[in-house]
Amino acid sequence: MICPKCQFEQPDANTCIHCGVIFAKYQAYLDRENKSNDDNNIESGKSELTDKIPSRFAWLNHPWKRVGTPTFIFLSFLFFLHLIFFPKTTQIEDWSLFTGLIHNVNLVFHEAGHVLFGLFGNNTLMVLGGSLNQLLIPFIIFASFFYKRDRAGAAFALLWLFGNFIDVSIYMADGRFLRLPLIGGLGMEAHDWRNLFNHFDLWGIDQMLSNMMLYLGWAGIIIAWIWLCKSWRSDLNKG
Repeated sequence: MICPKCQFEQPDANTCIHCGVIFAKYQAYLDRENKSNDDNNIESGKSELTDKIPSRFAWLNHPWKRVGTPTFIFLSFLFFLHLIFFPKTTQIEDWSLFTGLIHNVNLVFHEAGHVLFGLFGNNTLMVLGGSLNQLLIPFIIFASFFYKRDRAGAAFALLWLFGNFIDVSIYMADGRFLRLPLIGGLGMEAHDWRNLFNHFDLWGIDQMLSNMMLYLGWAGIIIAWIWLCKSWRSDLNKG
């Protein structure tokens, strides 16, 4: 056999007659060294992968802020109110008190959207801008909380965003029926989605589009709460 340390060739034995090394102990030492090198290679690979992430996306490596129990309870209460009082269909006769309050807040951003997108000088974009701004503002808020790695704030923004999906879906469906009162008592010629469906000739799928918005809104609300719940439980288990 050949000694693994000094490479001296000798008959089979437990120790080297040339350098005196004990083969079993030396092999254990080699095994430990190999394992240490493998671990270092893995860490080096992770480091190289991290280094490849552009610096402008380095915030993605930052840890999320914890979701406290009081915050979780409050946000869950808001989700519960949406689940109970928000419309389950695009055909409604009147807003509930809770839904009406939320709708009036969103209406401010809706009207501001007409002004904001009207600055581009395109009439169709100005008409669409009301509903678009309802979705854009909460999405910007969500992006801000996501950047700050704040799950509670991001969940709240998602609730607001997908609640607006439901609000817009009702307005879309009303383009055919014209039952909702318009701000300032304006007539049907001022109905955003009636004008948009006329412009793009979408009356064959107007109710399908409005229902899609409704379903996306409810799916988003439920998924956002599940994400919040799992985050809270994970933080709770970490202590």
